[in-house]
Amino acid sequence: MKGVLTILFYLLVISRGLTQDEKFWVFFTDKEGMEFNPYDYFDDKAIERRESLGLSLYDITDYPVNPNYINGVEKCVSCISHHTRWFNAVSVKASPAEIEKVKSLSYVKGVMLFSKNPMRITDEYFEEQSDKSDSLIKYQTERMGRREFQKANIDGTGIRIAVLDAGFTDSDINPCFNHLREGNKIIATYDFVKNNLDVCHGHYHGTAVLSCIAGIYEAEGRSDTLGLATGAEFLLARTEKAQIEVFSEEENWLAAVEWSDRNGADIINSSLGYTGNRYFYRDMNGLNTLVSRAGNLAAKKGILVVNSAGNDGSGGWNFVGAPADADSVMAVGGLLPSSGIHTAFSSVGPTYDFRQKPNVTAYGHVIAAKKDNVSETQGTSFSSPLTAGFAACAWQANRSWTNMETFP
Repeated sequence: MKGVLTILFYLLVISRGLTQDEKFWVFFTDKEGMEFNPYDYFDDKAIERRESLGLSLYDITDYPVNPNYINGVEKCVSCISHHTRWFNAVSVKASPAEIEKVKSLSYVKGVMLFSKNPMRITDEYFEEQSDKSDSLIKYQTERMGRREFQKANIDGTGIRIAVLDAGFTDSDINPCFNHLREGNKIIATYDFVKNNLDVCHGHYHGTAVLSCIAGIYEAEGRSDTLGLATGAEFLLARTEKAQIEVFSEEENWLAAVEWSDRNGADIINSSLGYTGNRYFYRDMNGLNTLVSRAGNLAAKKGILVVNSAGNDGSGGWNFVGAPADADSVMAVGGLLPSSGIHTAFSSVGPTYDFRQKPNVTAYGHVIAAKKDNVSETQGTSFSSPLTAGFAACAWQANRSWTNMETFP
């Protein structure tokens, strides 16, 4: 009897596996009949960027997805979530039987199954300030040319930077950003997790990252820049739930990149990555994942995309993940401030197709904003924004450059 029950149990598990809903991207065949007015859709800076590069304002990737196609798919599946203009697709949750119905629709080009395995973010840790912290706060920007930029009055002014992260808790009250608030430098915000405008919650990670681009720490009569681009403008997008990452994280990232482009970003900083618990190393070729393909497409539209290499260098995965694996995404690794060499946790290259990654490196141990103060922290999550701030200053000093002329 026990053997029969065991067999019945496994049959039930298999049956559920054959019928349970899964996540898919559904790609459409065309955008026929869709109208598009770039002057209504784009921020003025997005139009200026395209015009300066000689890019068409009527690129088909920017046209809206046909709502009739979306509605038709919605009738066949359990639910839909994000859609992407750039890839003319919608993400859905569907059973095997439902997805077969979707495939039969005349306007469906194909479907792609999401990776099944969620991943957990590797959280950086914070410590109390110390003499070592005082040294870091002085040198994390000085090593990247702070004195020279300040002498030339270069601080990222005129550059718009989108920051994609897990939340910007207390960034609206943290004194490190007084100058951004007083100067109205936060141009737009959006929470792609909760679909509202409030990003000042969720996690402190984004707050720390933002400080490594533009933070100013003032205490005991002294003022220290935590990042170089203190005069830049910002777009803040929350895309991550921070604890357990699920399929929606990559959907949110895609949506946020399109939103950043629409709102005139010159630079995107993404201290995020999708790696070993979600993909195989063979997928890290810059072409397989939609986030990597989106990073390349953003670069094609004139945006400099700066992305953390990842914190898996001393783990089982080791390699740079997506979207840092993309050819036109600047992957940033981490250095030890004490020696200037690779820090053990920083992910390494090459990509699966043998391209060199990371492209550049910066300090992976820094001082960053935390609650109403600053603390020491570590991760390539912070070497990336340090680099994004440097790029903003270099671009301000050479405004005729294209995004790829700032790329090493």
